[in-house]
Amino acid sequence: MPKDELTVEEATAIAEHARSGSLPLDDPEVRRVVEQANRTLVRAQMWGEDRSPKLRRRRRWLAASALVMVLVWVAGLLVPLAFRLGL
Repeated sequence: MPKDELTVEEATAIAEHARSGSLPLDDPEVRRVVEQANRTLVRAQMWGEDRSPKLRRRRRWLAASALVMVLVWVAGLLVPLAFRLGL
């Protein structure tokens, strides 16, 4: 984990303080930290709290496979249409 990366616990605490209004969000530096905390929380929800390279690799493989499937399906629709129209 990089030095400036927040842990999930820190990010949760910062987000709670921001939600309660106890942080001055008009200060750009505070707003930057709150945005970083929100990004950390979203990333933890998406990939899980423990940053497992194996889990990331598996999810990326799944997403890439789904994308390839959709592209093949679209090509299966458009290629015959292109031949029929003589393009």
